[in-house]
Amino acid sequence: MSLLARWLVFAMLVLLAGAVAFTPLAMRGQATAALRAAAAAPRTRLTRWAALLTALAFVLEFALRLFDGAAATRDIVLFAARLALLGGMARALRSGRGDAPILIAASAALILTQSLSSRSASQPEWVLPVLADWVHFTFAAVWLGGVAYFAIVLAPIVVRQRRLLSDLGATIEKFSPLAMMSVLVIGLTGIMQSASFVGGFEALLNTDYGRALLIKIGLFAALIGFGAFHQFVISPQLRAWRARAPSSYEAARRFRVSIAAEAAVSALALAAAATMTVLPTANPAP
Repeated sequence: MSLLARWLVFAMLVLLAGAVAFTPLAMRGQATAALRAAAAAPRTRLTRWAALLTALAFVLEFALRLFDGAAATRDIVLFAARLALLGGMARALRSGRGDAPILIAASAALILTQSLSSRSASQPEWVLPVLADWVHFTFAAVWLGGVAYFAIVLAPIVVRQRRLLSDLGATIEKFSPLAMMSVLVIGLTGIMQSASFVGGFEALLNTDYGRALLIKIGLFAALIGFGAFHQFVISPQLRAWRARAPSSYEAARRFRVSIAAEAAVSALALAAAATMTVLPTANPAP
């Protein structure tokens, strides 16, 4: 049950990050203006649902800690901070400031509270490990949350409104550099974390923690493959929709299927990450 609660926290934080950060990061400019306008109402609904589900995931995780007698003072303080941050986001959404930097800052702060409750925060020298965990999770949330945003909001709109095919192609092109930067940052911070929690190559192969890490790496490699397919195959066909309308529409349909598959792989990658948080590390403390 604790593993399910941790996965829900990870998944909802990712969904929330995608809802609040995707438009300002990947949909700026005239090339995506029509799709941005069409997605405004669904984006607001997704943000509200993501905030609510994130709150429920935090409540479930905290309740399980209380039930197990494992809730320390730090957990109580972080839980209160999370509820305060989500309350601030709810007020911003009700006031109509849905695109304000308040939402992005609050979602980043929520991810920080997760890092402050992570295994990294238990190390004697915890500041740099927590910072690495926060950066790692933040970039993963922006990337995987963007994938979820494509699957839940943008792809269904474009399949219904063919005039937005070019806008979708432009959005994929804008999102791809952000995804590539996220991959680089996730890789570097992941190496830093592995140095602390994995004792060596043998531990990577012969411990449950190491095998979970290998599964996570494999799933992220699959996600990189999906991203390359969308960037180099799907996006050019969408951008040329006026010249090749039938094939462009078929590309949009393929994109809807492939982005849904990518979102499913993202959920599995988060499950692998959640599993690692409940397993003993592969680098036992001396």
